[in-house]
Amino acid sequence: MMNVHWRMAELWLLQQKRRLTAEENAELDSCLKLNAKYAQRLAEQYNYGSIASMTKDEQWLQQISTELDELESLYAGKRPSFFK
Repeated sequence: MMNVHWRMAELWLLQQKRRLTAEENAELDSCLKLNAKYAQRLAEQYNYGSIASMTKDEQWLQQISTELDELESLYAGKRPSFFK
């Protein structure tokens, strides 16, 4: 998970026990915004990939695939430090 997802989960869990402070609420809002932008960018690339595949544009499809690999590696590569 990306660091933003770890923090978002932590803030959500805190919210289940008590009211978040103004600072924590602002941080949660920032996490949600970053997550939405990430999801939007990922969905956009998948949609472009579908179009590139349908139009048989191999060069564009390769560019999109590279972009998707980079985006997805952001999500997959973030383990807690004790796993290293």
